[in-house]
Amino acid sequence: MKHISVLSALLILSTNAFALDYNYEKWQFKLDAEGMVGFLNPKTEKPLFIDDWDIKGQVFYRLNRTQKFGAVYSIDAACVEDDEYIHDAFVLFEDRDYGRAEFGLTHSVARKMGLGLPDVGYLRINNKSILHKKLDIKRVLISDTAATTGHESLRLNLATANTDYGQYGISLSSAGDDYEYALDAAVKIKQPLGKLKTAYSLALSYMNKPENYSENSFSPTVTADWRAQIATGFNLQYNSWIFGINARMIYDEKPIAKTADGLIAGSGISYDFLRSSISFTYLFSDTKIWEHKDEFGNKLDNGDYVHTTLASFRYKYSEHTHLFMSGGYTDHTPFFSVGIKSGF
Repeated sequence: MKHISVLSALLILSTNAFALDYNYEKWQFKLDAEGMVGFLNPKTEKPLFIDDWDIKGQVFYRLNRTQKFGAVYSIDAACVEDDEYIHDAFVLFEDRDYGRAEFGLTHSVARKMGLGLPDVGYLRINNKSILHKKLDIKRVLISDTAATTGHESLRLNLATANTDYGQYGISLSSAGDDYEYALDAAVKIKQPLGKLKTAYSLALSYMNKPENYSENSFSPTVTADWRAQIATGFNLQYNSWIFGINARMIYDEKPIAKTADGLIAGSGISYDFLRSSISFTYLFSDTKIWEHKDEFGNKLDNGDYVHTTLASFRYKYSEHTHLFMSGGYTDHTPFFSVGIKSGF
C-alpha cells in the first residue's frame, strides 16, 4: 500500500507541477524538487522497490544587473542513504561576466564540471548508482566516472563564468574527518554552434591522507598516504542524437586493507523522437590495474572486473513527468526496471 500511495502522489503531482520561484525587490527565492519511484527486477526474483528524490532551496540577493549573493541548501536520497542530511549547504557570490565563488559543503569543480553519459533510465548511472546498490554487487566497484572528493568537508570553489565556450575552476577543501585536505582543478571546453555540438572535460584531483574515506555505501573505505584522480569526458550532439564517452582513473599510494582504486570507463548514446527517448549505456570498472602490497610484501586484494550494459526508454507524459523502463546486465545479473519520475 505504501508503494501504491507514493506512485499515486507522483501522478497527482504530474498534473499540478510548477516551479516555486518568488521575487521581492532585490530578493529571489527558489525551490526545486523531484522524485522517482519504480521497481527493479533482478533475474526472475521478487521485484525490488526503488526510489530517488532531491530537494533544493536557493535564496539570492541581487546587488546589480550582473552580481548577486546567495545561499543554497539541498538534500537527496543518495546522501540520506549514507546517513547524511546535507548534500549542499553553501554561500556564494556570482558575477555573471566573470565567475562564481562558493564556500561551504558541496562537491568540487572536478565533479560539477564532469560530463556524464547519455542515459534516460533514472538509475543514477552517473552518480551513486541505484542499480549497483540495489543489486548488492559483491565485487569492488567504482560506480561512476566523475572525479570526487565528497561533499562533507568545508570547500572553496572558484570558477569562471559558464559561457558558450567553456569554463574552468579550482577547489580547495579541508577541515573534514575523511582526509587532511583535497585540491581539485577542472576545465570544460564547448563548441555549441551549428548542428554538430561538442563538449570536452578534464578534471584532476589530489586528496592527502584519506582515512576511512568511502565514495558511497557499497564501496570499501580507503586509508592511504594520498589519492590522485584524473577524469575526462567527451560529448557530441547532432540533431536528436547524443554520444558520450568518458573515463576516470584512481590511484592510492600505500593503501591499507582492501583496495578501491583503478579505472572506470563508459560510453553511451541516446536519441530523442517526439515525446520519447532511448539510450544505450556501457560501463566497465576494473580495480586490478595497480598492484599494491602491504608492509610485509603481501599482495593486497584488488577487487575485480565489473561490466554493466543498460538500455532505457523514456516517455514524456508531461513537461515535468516522465515514465521510463530499463533493462540490462551487470556482474552476471540480468535486470529489468520500470518507474515514474515527476517534480517541479
